[in-house]
Amino acid sequence: MASFIELNQQLKERLLIIKNTCNELCKDYEIKGGCLYGSRVCGYARENSDYNILLVLKEYEGGVRYEYKFVNSMNISILIVDDELFKLDVEKGVLGEFVAGRILTPYIPFINESYIYEMEINLKKRVIEEEIEDLILEYEELSRGLIIKPEYFIVSRLKKRAKVYPPLRYSYVNLFRDDLRERNLNLMKKGFLEALKLLENQIVNLNGENVTIIQTYIDKILSKKIVKKVVNIVKFSRRAIYSYLVQGRAGRISLELMAKELTSKLIKGLVVSTTKFILEDPKNFLYLKTDAGLVNLNESTSIIDALKEFFPNIPITIKPLGSALNEVYLITAGQKKFVVKKYSDWFGFKWFILNLAALGAKVFSLSGKTRLANEYGVTQLLLNQGIPTQKIIFINLPKKLLVKEYIEGTLFSELIKTYIKKTKLSKEEIEASIKLGETLGRIHSLNIAIGDTKPENIILTSKKEVIPLDLEQSKKGGDLAWDIAELLYYSGHYCLNVTSGLKEFIENFIKGYIKFGNPVNLKKAGSLNYIKVFSFWTPAPIIWTIASTLKKTL
Repeated sequence: MASFIELNQQLKERLLIIKNTCNELCKDYEIKGGCLYGSRVCGYARENSDYNILLVLKEYEGGVRYEYKFVNSMNISILIVDDELFKLDVEKGVLGEFVAGRILTPYIPFINESYIYEMEINLKKRVIEEEIEDLILEYEELSRGLIIKPEYFIVSRLKKRAKVYPPLRYSYVNLFRDDLRERNLNLMKKGFLEALKLLENQIVNLNGENVTIIQTYIDKILSKKIVKKVVNIVKFSRRAIYSYLVQGRAGRISLELMAKELTSKLIKGLVVSTTKFILEDPKNFLYLKTDAGLVNLNESTSIIDALKEFFPNIPITIKPLGSALNEVYLITAGQKKFVVKKYSDWFGFKWFILNLAALGAKVFSLSGKTRLANEYGVTQLLLNQGIPTQKIIFINLPKKLLVKEYIEGTLFSELIKTYIKKTKLSKEEIEASIKLGETLGRIHSLNIAIGDTKPENIILTSKKEVIPLDLEQSKKGGDLAWDIAELLYYSGHYCLNVTSGLKEFIENFIKGYIKFGNPVNLKKAGSLNYIKVFSFWTPAPIIWTIASTLKKTL
């Protein structure tokens, strides 16, 4: 990082004195690397501030410790660490990043610059991996559309470290002081950009400084979501404890010097807390893709205000749509129409009904945030694969609101009610039934389950495209057989008895499904586990007819 920081003559002279002091102090060891860090580098030093030095020694028996020197009117605080211990803290955080954290922020190397720089990149590479994993665990399917600015990794990690180790708050708040923020962010960002290049095509894709997460990596993390979330919490908690322990052990030979440092940090921390300094919100550097452009995760603009920006001087009207379980609205702006969904949390009686209805065969997502994430993430997946679906226009994550384009069409619930009354379907009706099967088969071929496939949630457009309207229960790796079972058994409840039209609809649906989908899913949907769920709504003869037809497909 030295090549990025302009040194004045006075600092050059002082660094030479410091280098000589370090060489004399550690003359019995091989010095792997040394750097100046802290307030003297970052621009917020006072006249009496220490010169903070990190010194890495080969095979240093002391492990990690402080040495304090007063040379040429300089208070020099030297943090000495064994090279293997330093490497472990860089690569695994075994010391709670107590030592490695010094090179997260700007520093000036003065001994073996290439070694310190290599350690910086390795540290920042690990930080990026951990921060991305945390993002996936927090935002789940929503992470599929995240655009991450490199500054996110800096601010997020420093904020976490300050939270678990409060003495750091003073340093970090000053690091981002208005007059220093841009300079220090840019200095730290250079190393993160290099680390991102090492992770390109493995974990991330890069478009300039815009970072997106590779879909297969999201799948990998989400498949182990519960275990990973527990491990991540434990891992960071353990690092916090290590930071405190190492702070107590470093410089243990001098209680007086230790007391001096802790008292200094306590006073600085008190200054921060009493003046109500707040570290920057990392979400300021997170965005989501929409059809209208990028939307910040902290976006709090109302839907109406946002649409007024897109359609100035055009009257906007709102009309309620949807069922009791959702808050759905139709918004009209001139000739344009949009659907707005508010993802409230489901509690109490609604939750009881949903679970009772599924009888254990299906687990519903109840959290509004999770359902919004599902809808957003799977929409992005389908669009990326060229499967027609509603485009996302705007998102307001704090208020859990999503705006999608409105698509005209006929609900399959209305079409099926017509089919079941007939003795023979028309050519157009047969094609629509096949197209329904093909579309679900294509989606299932991506290992995506829609989750709520009632015919009233699927439309047939004038272009003969089949589009699912409700993706809030959808996810990668979900129960594919449930989609088939719900669609067909629920369709059967429109009948009082088995009809030729119903049979023909089911047979043509299956014909379309097996073009892209796995026939095993059809057979599974015909099993007792799914039959019992819909026996409350659909007459037994109809259910058994549908189930037996599904089982014949293999």
